Amino acid sequence: MRRMLGWALLLAATGVQAQTPTMAERMAAFPRDRSVEAVEAYVPAQTVRGGAVRTLARAGPGNAGISDAALAEAQALAEKGGAHALIIARNGKVVLERYWNGFGAGSRFSTASMHKTVLALAYGRAVQQRRIALANPLARLLPEWKADARGGVQIGQLLEMTSGLAFPPSPPGPGAPSARLFFADDIRAVALAVPQDAPPGSRFAYSNIDSQLAGEALANAVGGNYARWLSRELWAPLGAADASLFMDRVGGSPHYFCCLQARARDWLLVGELLREGGKLGKRQLVPADWIATMTAPSTLNPNFGKQIWRGSPHAPLRRYSASIAMTIPAAEPFLADDVLFIDGAGAQRVYAIPSKGLTIVRIGRPDSGWDDSRLPNIILRGLAG
Repeated sequence: MRRMLGWALLLAATGVQAQTPTMAERMAAFPRDRSVEAVEAYVPAQTVRGGAVRTLARAGPGNAGISDAALAEAQALAEKGGAHALIIARNGKVVLERYWNGFGAGSRFSTASMHKTVLALAYGRAVQQRRIALANPLARLLPEWKADARGGVQIGQLLEMTSGLAFPPSPPGPGAPSARLFFADDIRAVALAVPQDAPPGSRFAYSNIDSQLAGEALANAVGGNYARWLSRELWAPLGAADASLFMDRVGGSPHYFCCLQARARDWLLVGELLREGGKLGKRQLVPADWIATMTAPSTLNPNFGKQIWRGSPHAPLRRYSASIAMTIPAAEPFLADDVLFIDGAGAQRVYAIPSKGLTIVRIGRPDSGWDDSRLPNIILRGLAG
């Protein structure tokens, strides 16, 4: 950990001139037991500039229409499960905001795959500007695949995780595809080396490779600098604070499938944007039709849209793919039919429930007893109207 902190300090002092840690150094120093809070370990990093920070108003006592008992139960559940942050908002106002373990409103966290949904929102801006389209084949956007059969995979198939590209589970170690995609200093090359083992559009398989390639394609479409694009088109207008992207090397690729380091309050704003159908106050920041497209059931998995999960229909055990043994329970159906949720490994979550005006953020230590439906249903049961 000391070595990784040293890299972080060196990068802060020298900016783009700093050397990238090797894959072996990253693997040896990475704090797997503190992967959510140890943002200094994700180096090198590129800043995503925020704008004028937007802080949601607070609901006065008794004005949110959520019972005190429900709020107390949700807080106790979060605390018991090792949460660092819990925020609950109703109709655009914060009802509850709590932090534990020394963290606070200004703390940034690494929330794993939650970045995938931000990537999809950024796509909405690019599609609106006709820079890219869901039907575009990768051959049009990735020069390496211009004459490759894999270039026939479409952008929409990447976003829905139906590319047919192989990413089989493998034992841990420096040779594993998952390790190389996370720790290598050229993750674009790692993603481009993945073979195809099923026809595009023939199966659902949640895969970091699909998100990585979707990000590489978007970056090419918008001029090459995703962090700058994300800041200008989404992050700064949203009112989020400065965030950062985990890079494979200085001047290289961001990890598009994970590792956008941001505050819990920033994730609340992302959830609110989803809840409001892409609106920010009176401004339509992301097209409403894109939000509808992104959150609609995908072709092969009704519980997945485009880089976002859906609570309906009820999936008692949510699977990521046929080849991934891990499942996430939802013991009971969600008590609203329109629950959307952003999923990060270890029970990092943002729930957006438009019909009930609710947005809920939970960030913290991995919770082995996590049930997807429990936290939102506690609040949904506590609604007075």
